[in-house]
Amino acid sequence: MATKKQTAPAPAGKAAANFFLIHGEDEFRVKAAARARVDALCPPADQAFGLELINGTVDNAEGAALVLRRCQGALRTPSFLGGGKVVWLQDANFFADTNAIKGETLKDARDAFALDLKAGIGAGFTLVISAGKLDGRTAFAKVCKELATVENFAMAERSYQQEAPAREWAGECFRKAGLRLSGDLLKDFVDRAGYDTRQIITEVEKLSTYLGTRKEVTAEDIQLLVAPARESENWDLPDAVGLRQLPRALDILRQLLFQGESEVGLVIGLESRWRELLVLRGCLDRGWLQVTSSGWRTDAHWRGGADSDAALGSLDKDPRKIHPFRTAKLAEQAQQYSSAELQRALAETLLAHERMVSGSGAADVLLELLLLKLLRPTAGAARKK
Repeated sequence: MATKKQTAPAPAGKAAANFFLIHGEDEFRVKAAARARVDALCPPADQAFGLELINGTVDNAEGAALVLRRCQGALRTPSFLGGGKVVWLQDANFFADTNAIKGETLKDARDAFALDLKAGIGAGFTLVISAGKLDGRTAFAKVCKELATVENFAMAERSYQQEAPAREWAGECFRKAGLRLSGDLLKDFVDRAGYDTRQIITEVEKLSTYLGTRKEVTAEDIQLLVAPARESENWDLPDAVGLRQLPRALDILRQLLFQGESEVGLVIGLESRWRELLVLRGCLDRGWLQVTSSGWRTDAHWRGGADSDAALGSLDKDPRKIHPFRTAKLAEQAQQYSSAELQRALAETLLAHERMVSGSGAADVLLELLLLKLLRPTAGAARKK
């Protein structure tokens, strides 16, 4: 899922009014933003003669070089009936070096293209480029940073970093559709739909069509209509367990096993999570770590002091050096358990691991049994904040 739309124009006074770059890994949002930009520059009624569209999707470096030469030519050829002309280099896939599309031929063509752009786009011409990932080290990228108005729809590299932007985008889609979700249903929706922008839009449309005049989305609606769209990741299981979500944890476990993940690897991941949560639970209890929440956002704040510096600095892995986003997620999970519960959970997990490697039972059954032991609802379970 792309991060929230980021517009990064060139420094004030330098950006060319006729040069636009729209790029990023979120293909849907790049396409939508580029189309909106082109339509604003050249209304649909004028596009038959005022717009030249150049397909930038190629298979090799030679094809990319040909596309760039064509684009250079288009920026020197007036429109058929005179007047302004918009050149749209669409869906370019060669501005980030890949094994399939790279080499001196491409580098030379990109450098020549960059020199042309630096010299300036002629009066009456406007260039719009929509592309995927951009290699910021190239001469082309540096010219764009200097001269173009740039819109970047970047995708976080790790899936856990994509969750919050995906939830924000899904919430926006539900609001536009006039649909309402209560409690944790937005998170449940994203867990099933995944983080792809286009998929989220499609699933919201399905719900809207199904509900008709009804505007309140229920858990049953999501379960019925939203198909699981992404493979589970190894860390999805510890996250569900950390939040005490038994049905979700069982679903993720079965999906991971179906994907061929190792049972021993999964139980080791749970052991690591309990150890992390034990440290953070201790920090919460001592006031060294505080957690604040606003809507779906959770933030973690460290409080310094001689005691915390000595204790945490002596650990093999100082929790204060963990990325703040991850710290907030883990702290939210640590709040779900008391220290005693975490100690018991670690002991139960270590025992399950021992039984797996000794062949005392089917590994998949032992994992399901472990989750049931750890997450079954109990009266009066501790929830220390």
